[in-house]
Amino acid sequence: MLNEERDRLRSRRGWLPDEPGIGEVRDEPDRASDEERFGVELTVGAHERARLAEVEAALARMDAGAYGICEETGEPIPFARLRTEPTTRYTVEAQEMLEQERERERKLSAEEGETPSY
Repeated sequence: MLNEERDRLRSRRGWLPDEPGIGEVRDEPDRASDEERFGVELTVGAHERARLAEVEAALARMDAGAYGICEETGEPIPFARLRTEPTTRYTVEAQEMLEQERERERKLSAEEGETPSY
């Protein structure tokens, strides 16, 4: 599955979208439409590049013999989770714990950044 996804992502167009024609005479709605399309393609391309990096990292873990082992706890990741999300690096429990930790850190950062009102 990972090899197929890697090949699909590598073959997709949209890594770097075509720029709107430079020097072309275009009216304002056409230019606005081109700019919108260009922005969407950049966003999609960035998402696909990030996903490709995840897939390639999972394949590297396979090569290293570490695939299917939670990076946080060292416990095996259940096959059902790997089947659902083959690039996962964590068990559900470890993922939830990490997300709670990030949320606490985000809240602390927000509280520290607040200025008292007098």
